[in-house]
Amino acid sequence: MTDSALTPNGLLQAARLGAYLTGGQGENFTLTHIYSSDLQRAAKTAGAILEAQSAAIDSGRKPLVGLSEADEVNSDNAPLEPAKDILQLSDLQEMSFGSQEGTPYGRAHPPLPDFKNDRETTESMVARANRFLNQHLLPTLVTVHMASVSPAVNVAVAVVSHGIFLQILRKQLMKHLRYLPDSRKVRWSNTGYFHLKFDPRTKWTDSRGLALWPYSIRGINVTVHLASVKRTPARDVADGTQRKIDEFFKPGEGSAL
Repeated sequence: MTDSALTPNGLLQAARLGAYLTGGQGENFTLTHIYSSDLQRAAKTAGAILEAQSAAIDSGRKPLVGLSEADEVNSDNAPLEPAKDILQLSDLQEMSFGSQEGTPYGRAHPPLPDFKNDRETTESMVARANRFLNQHLLPTLVTVHMASVSPAVNVAVAVVSHGIFLQILRKQLMKHLRYLPDSRKVRWSNTGYFHLKFDPRTKWTDSRGLALWPYSIRGINVTVHLASVKRTPARDVADGTQRKIDEFFKPGEGSAL
């Protein structure tokens, strides 16, 4: 698995993302949990988000009134706190291309079967996605949304991973929520994010008798935070192994997260 570093442009984009997600001029989230792939480009992006939130808290720009109040309804619920660290997980790594790591997408996906290909299978990524959902994200979402939190505090959970794997993760999440995956396709920008809002406190039953958690998609490939970012010239990149995201997709293809 190639563990390439962020370029200077990537570092700037990550900083802008962190400021927008946690700042009063943007989403103004208070992140109680941050999960990340343990590959450095994702881990450093997650680190920029945590750093931005910590700076806002330390400066008093992010009030925490109502976040850590005890749950009077259920005394067993621990009070929520802003994230202090990042949980890095190998299950959130990008798809492994095996011996074809670093080759152009078209050559890594030949039209005819390649029985010598040792790239990671979809089944393997599905297993990783479900393990993360069952062991981490779903229990955390229930805990966060069942806690007593002031309406003035916009609590959220962040997951930082990679484009191909995130397609699998999102589809599996929708299955767990008992909804069909969203069919819209987009071409993702660096640090573009998917905003899903749902409330497990409000369940309802559909015509099939399945219990559902209402959710809404608030944004796909949100890049407002990049409006004034100028791209760093290619000669200033920090890691020569970095390539444009378009190189990972065939013409006309996109990713639906």
